[in-house]
Amino acid sequence: MKHRDDSAAALLAARDRLGEVTPLHRDCGALCAAACCAPDDQGRGGMLLHPGEEACYRRLPAGFAIARDDSLLPEGRLLTCQGHCQRHTRPLACRIFPLMFTRAGAGFDVRLDPRAWPLCPLMPSGIQGLRADFVQAAREAAAILARDAAQAAFLDAQDQAVRALARPLWGEEGQP
Repeated sequence: MKHRDDSAAALLAARDRLGEVTPLHRDCGALCAAACCAPDDQGRGGMLLHPGEEACYRRLPAGFAIARDDSLLPEGRLLTCQGHCQRHTRPLACRIFPLMFTRAGAGFDVRLDPRAWPLCPLMPSGIQGLRADFVQAAREAAAILARDAAQAAFLDAQDQAVRALARPLWGEEGQP
């Protein structure tokens, strides 16, 4: 049980670290009509939940749903919403968008998520176009998660899966 508690504590600390910072000094969703928050025409979309994060949603806010989705990771869970929520209810993947955690040597860092290209107008500006305190908070969240074995394994699996998806477009590194 202690391992599960440690994993949950790491997750909550990472979520908390990203609780108040955003990619821009204003609502970036105003640029794209919150494209990253809304399901597509087929009702697909959502944010992949980290290990233990489903427990944060025992009482789902109105318009939220959790669905099994193994398209990226076995036993994956996606949290979907209708495009509007309170910032404190957002999952970790949503809080770091358009970034993702990536393996960097013995630890983790952040990089632009290649899956964000069709949605996010911030992508062409690169990481340098995002608020520096947002990027730093995401890096600190990565370090927090890396200290827990279950969270680190999840980050590795997600990073490998995203690189494999992006490889046909951008080669071995899976990024432009």
